[in-house]
Amino acid sequence: MFEPHRPVRCAGAGISAIVGERRLLGEVAERLLGSARDAEDVVRETYARWYAMPEDVQEEVGWPTAWLLSVTSRLCCDRLNRARLGPPHATEHPRPREGAAGGRPAGSSAPGHRHDRIVQVFKDVCEGTDEITGLTALLAPDVIVITDGGGRVRVPLQPVSGTEQAARYILDLFGGQAGVTLVKTSVNGGPGLIVRVAGTTAAVVVLHFCRDLVSDVWIVMNPDKLGAFRGPEDPPAGTTWT
Repeated sequence: MFEPHRPVRCAGAGISAIVGERRLLGEVAERLLGSARDAEDVVRETYARWYAMPEDVQEEVGWPTAWLLSVTSRLCCDRLNRARLGPPHATEHPRPREGAAGGRPAGSSAPGHRHDRIVQVFKDVCEGTDEITGLTALLAPDVIVITDGGGRVRVPLQPVSGTEQAARYILDLFGGQAGVTLVKTSVNGGPGLIVRVAGTTAAVVVLHFCRDLVSDVWIVMNPDKLGAFRGPEDPPAGTTWT
């Protein structure tokens, strides 16, 4: 039996809840289908259907997680019924809507020690050892936060912009959650962090700078793009659900 989970919404949802929602869908699908690979396909299609809906329709869904579970169950039943009737026919899954792509030029780089301090303050804020003012002081007035879920997790499709809004979004996503750890690292030659939930790599954060302030924050949560950042505590490659 699966215990009911609290509703998860894009805005204000912590990364633990976002990862937990996707894991729940996978567990349900794998239990019904008996195949991790088929479960992954079903979860991918479930999120594709969510993103295919207009945002105003999404807002009318009182409990998005329950809606996603319902779709997951129906898709699993459809697969099982097709399997009973004969070999499945090739179908083209709808392509998930991607988060905003591209970005503004990084601009002039801050000195190395400034980069390190910014990453450290970001980490401290998310771990609850600093105030929000410590984060807003590092953000440019027109800072944007872009979250790449790749249609594989439920995150905002539009960038979050503005110092206060960006800081609040970052804190809502990463702050004050048991089992969430952040590790400073280099991403594509620049400063960043790896975010892990209960030891599993859940996101990579990349900071871009302009005139000694953070101009862009890229949060990559698309599981397809996290393989290079897997750690020793991550499930073995090829394991879909833990």
